Amino acid sequence: MPSRLRPFVLLGFVASLATPLGAQPLASKPPEPPTPGAGSGAVAFAQLEWLLPTPSETRLASGAPGPQYWQQRADYKIEVRLDDAKRRIEGKERITYQNRSPHTLSYLWLQLDQNRFRPDADGVLAQSAPGFDELGYDDLAQRLELERFQGGFEIASVTGADGVSLATTTVKTMMRIDLPAPLPPGGTFAFDVAFAFNVIDGTKIRARTGYELFDDGNAIYEIAQFYPRMAAYLDYQGWQHKQYLGSGEFTLELGDYELAIDVPEDHVVAATGVLQNQDEVLSPAERDRLARAANSDKPIYVITPAEAAARESRQYVKAPGRRVWRFKAENVRDVAFASSRKFIWDAMGVQSGPNRVLAMSFFPNEGDPLWSEYSTEAVAHTIESYSRYTFDYPYPVAISVNGPVGGMEYPMICFNQPRPYEDKTYWGEPSD
Repeated sequence: MPSRLRPFVLLGFVASLATPLGAQPLASKPPEPPTPGAGSGAVAFAQLEWLLPTPSETRLASGAPGPQYWQQRADYKIEVRLDDAKRRIEGKERITYQNRSPHTLSYLWLQLDQNRFRPDADGVLAQSAPGFDELGYDDLAQRLELERFQGGFEIASVTGADGVSLATTTVKTMMRIDLPAPLPPGGTFAFDVAFAFNVIDGTKIRARTGYELFDDGNAIYEIAQFYPRMAAYLDYQGWQHKQYLGSGEFTLELGDYELAIDVPEDHVVAATGVLQNQDEVLSPAERDRLARAANSDKPIYVITPAEAAARESRQYVKAPGRRVWRFKAENVRDVAFASSRKFIWDAMGVQSGPNRVLAMSFFPNEGDPLWSEYSTEAVAHTIESYSRYTFDYPYPVAISVNGPVGGMEYPMICFNQPRPYEDKTYWGEPSD
């Protein structure tokens, strides 16, 4: 299997530190703790407790959640519309926030990740200039593109469930909402946000989201961090409202999602969650293939290469209208989706403990023969392997999408970039 075809990441690995057994002290008395700002390497054998929060009934010294552990929750109903001509997303969301902490909250913080692409974002301003011996054309072109791009969220409104506007303060990639009344422990607050943004060209600006435009005018969209998201409120830190710089990972609250994606009629959509309206968006033949794929131990085309080629040549729909694809996902931290008229779609079933998981891939004809031969089977193999050595895969679907994003994982879906060379050969073949 080609090593660069990474299907998706199921687990994050946590590295632990420990003083070696039998290690002798460096002096007759223990060294002083590192001074503030000195970093964890200030003392070579500093004890681990200097680096961790003080244990409590919320988080025990063993590292396990304590009897008073709590975690906030945010449920989302999101509707977005993809404008294929303008490369633009417009949407609205209803967020229902549950305060499970023992604290009364007077305001909430949201992440506005798309503001990372504004010229005044810290992630842009903080870029260090490379030495002239390292500055290549691609590096320079990307910096210029990022400075020219009119990105970032356009927030049209923020209102309570009653329709009354809420006071907000935006600080680059973060937005604070002042609550009309304090939210007590156990309380719930629902509010609505209307938003829009221009999608970046993922082939010109390295990011976790974007579109790829092909010579024939068709595009593949891989859309992530596309809705204002609740910042995490943590027992050991309070609000996690540091600026998003573009390269770090993100902490989010778990919740249930309902996602409605309005796209051109001839587009095919992959997303976090389970498709709810097959009858509206799939043909009878496609529905039959998908049902057979769930019980197959080999990939079955839901949309064939020939059908994808017909779509991308605009023969599928003479006067394209629009369709809404609806998905539901339970107990996830985030959602992402991909959309294109170029997609081939194949799928197969894989067993993970008591769960039957639908492994799927979405990719253009430019991805073949590599993707048809390996992608979905690599997804299934990953589920089987991790389930055997760790725990059962907890979700009903697992998807790999080929597009402009080099490699990024979200619940149930990941974006991967590698494709064959122009002559349809690829690395790892016997001829290499």
